[in-house]
Amino acid sequence: MKNIIVSLLCFLFIAMGNAYAGRASFPLDSTFDYNAPSTVSVDYKEPLPVLIPFGEILVQNVFVWAWDRYHLGVNYAKISPEVWKRNIKNGWTWDNNHFGINFFGHPYQGVFYHAAARASGYSFYQSVLFDMFGSFSWEFFCENEYPSLNDFIMTSYGGAFYGEILYRLSERLLVKPKPNWIDHAGAFILNPYTYLHRRITGTRPNHPHYFPIELSVFTGAGFRFGSDYRYDKSPADRLDDKWEELFGFAGLNLVYGSPNRVLKKPFEYFTIQATQEMGQRERLFNLEVLAKLKNINKVSGKDWFDFATYTSYDVFYGDLVEMSAFSLGLGSDFNVWLRPSLSFRLTSIPSFVILGSTDFNYDDLLKEFYPDYEPTRTYQLNYGVHYKAAFDISAKYGRISNHTNIFLLKTMPSSAPHYGATGWDIVGFNISNIDFFLAKHINLGLNLKFYFKIAAYEGEYFEPMSRTMESFGLYVKYLF
Repeated sequence: MKNIIVSLLCFLFIAMGNAYAGRASFPLDSTFDYNAPSTVSVDYKEPLPVLIPFGEILVQNVFVWAWDRYHLGVNYAKISPEVWKRNIKNGWTWDNNHFGINFFGHPYQGVFYHAAARASGYSFYQSVLFDMFGSFSWEFFCENEYPSLNDFIMTSYGGAFYGEILYRLSERLLVKPKPNWIDHAGAFILNPYTYLHRRITGTRPNHPHYFPIELSVFTGAGFRFGSDYRYDKSPADRLDDKWEELFGFAGLNLVYGSPNRVLKKPFEYFTIQATQEMGQRERLFNLEVLAKLKNINKVSGKDWFDFATYTSYDVFYGDLVEMSAFSLGLGSDFNVWLRPSLSFRLTSIPSFVILGSTDFNYDDLLKEFYPDYEPTRTYQLNYGVHYKAAFDISAKYGRISNHTNIFLLKTMPSSAPHYGATGWDIVGFNISNIDFFLAKHINLGLNLKFYFKIAAYEGEYFEPMSRTMESFGLYVKYLF
């Protein structure tokens, strides 16, 4: 799963970079006129009949179920009318699937539901209903496991979230008058369903058209160290592990749309920050995605202020940390020019965590007291609050930026596995960067990161614990 994610991100920046290099028919993204008529033609003015995307979603589910049942031979695909009746009678529960399946696999399944609706000409919010239908029908009628509420949330909400982003990026690669084979390959990789759908049924209403993109990729190396500490009753038995290692990293930053304009539709502005770290012993993937749904924007000269409804997905996935959070909130974003070559930007976004997860760090204790104990999953399911803040100071020869995320998470009621641990997690990470502009497209940078977690669970065996991880690195960044 981790390798697939990294491969898709690599192809993304190759394809998007190629789209940048060959878009001579469009103005520079920094001077793009949003009021100019769209150059993308719509083949049909009406969406396809509603039964068509509903039918496509059912066909998707039947195909995946048949593959699982008859090709892979998995047990959960052995369904019957008795299973359907039991699922309807029992209702929702929480499952214990692998972190990667629940927080990457299920959202990606929802991407195809979303694609069926969007490619048929339906709006973002209309398409969310199709996402929910696809997830509901799968949970109740395509598996013999009890319907999972966390799967339903991740497939519906995550499918709409990722589905809209991948749909827009895929279509963005094809807006040139003569897209080349790399553009077509990139559009297909990002969203194969909408790519094929468009060629069969034509372009429909609610098409995203052209939006400017800023893309940069970076690679570097550094040093990181961390510690785990548990406040056990007996000082002699306290966990106090420390570690350090060299690591390499690579990633991308992508900005879709402009922050200083009024949005007409959801996701006309979003950002993606992704980093893959490979250490001497451990690896870690970090993804932060932030999108606007609705906003109020005021502009005065080069200065602007924006107040918006945001949705975001933040995740750490790897050997060192597993945590994720889908959030929805309100926030402000403003930019002022202090001097002709000096600007300051500040973003502040408090939000509610619809569904989150944090890694569980007490398996060794439970194994000590219960020799027959076997972990059912490596993480807790949570809800809570999230605060995201960032500032950026840009000058002629460089930039200083910092962004912070702090999560206060509570175990989701009735979601704890058989060990029964419920409680609170405080998770935070801070990333600081200093960029030096060496050339028009090349930056040299210094990166500082800090991650922490504090956990307090109810129960005799669950003493409070803390974890920290710090790193610093040097990198080279290329701006397309």
